[in-house]
Amino acid sequence: MAGPMALLFIAGVIVATVVVWAILRRRTRSLPHPRLAPVMQAARRRALIAVLFAVLVFIVGAVAAVASPQLLGLPFAVTPLIAGAAGMLLYGVTPPREVEISDGEPRVASLVPRSAVRVVPSRWGWAFIEVTVLFLIVIVFCGLTASDDEAGRSRVIRFESGDYASSAGPYPGWFYGVPALISIVVLAACVLVALWRISSTPAFPRIGDADLDQHWRQRSVEVLLNLSIGAVLFSMGGYSFTAGLAMGNATIDGETAVVWEVLSDALLLGGGLFLVLSIVSVTVAALKAATIGESVVETRAAA
Repeated sequence: MAGPMALLFIAGVIVATVVVWAILRRRTRSLPHPRLAPVMQAARRRALIAVLFAVLVFIVGAVAAVASPQLLGLPFAVTPLIAGAAGMLLYGVTPPREVEISDGEPRVASLVPRSAVRVVPSRWGWAFIEVTVLFLIVIVFCGLTASDDEAGRSRVIRFESGDYASSAGPYPGWFYGVPALISIVVLAACVLVALWRISSTPAFPRIGDADLDQHWRQRSVEVLLNLSIGAVLFSMGGYSFTAGLAMGNATIDGETAVVWEVLSDALLLGGGLFLVLSIVSVTVAALKAATIGESVVETRAAA
């Protein structure tokens, strides 16, 4: 939600990217079969471009938010989610590259139906759902506990006890929560578009490549889900950290219930953890995107 958090995230992603680049440069790449190499390289490019485009959109949005203080930090509530959605949408509209086959060569199709759900690895699918649900809980909790500021905007938290009253902000009330909820819906819709794009891509034309076909689809889905999880984690981290900071500043010593101080500490710690995990998730997405072709070759070698 705050400018320093965005700058910290950008710096973390840059450092992580350099580390990943150094690791990949030292590795000996295994090239796929010449017949599959163009498809694998195209899959790698699509995934990497989606991740990089999402990071770029986030940087642009963060800079715009810092340069527009009159918006009261509202762009930070939606920029990470919109950035993730932009990466998903770009991937979804990029036309696929198919394996080239010679004239007259038969194309063998699997009778196993493909769908967006079938290509999603269960652990990452559930991780995305769980993180999103947790963020929704945070948004609703903050919205219900927020108060209006002098302009009638739900963006402060207030405590009253007898003759004492204290308030602090910015607090992520509905002023930030409603746009964030809309952005989550947009992100989820773009994720479904990207998953449909992966599931609807024609399969490799040879039955012997069925396991590899399934593998590149799953790895591509993992890239997109890791990117989406990172977007949600960053937004949730900003929400939690900002809420915990405002909550701690608004508490009245000796008057406010202890539970609010506990909640403040938990939100601060959780917010910092979510921000770190968001960097890790986006970095993992980039690493998986850069090794899609290699993972397919490794699978074939192990088969």
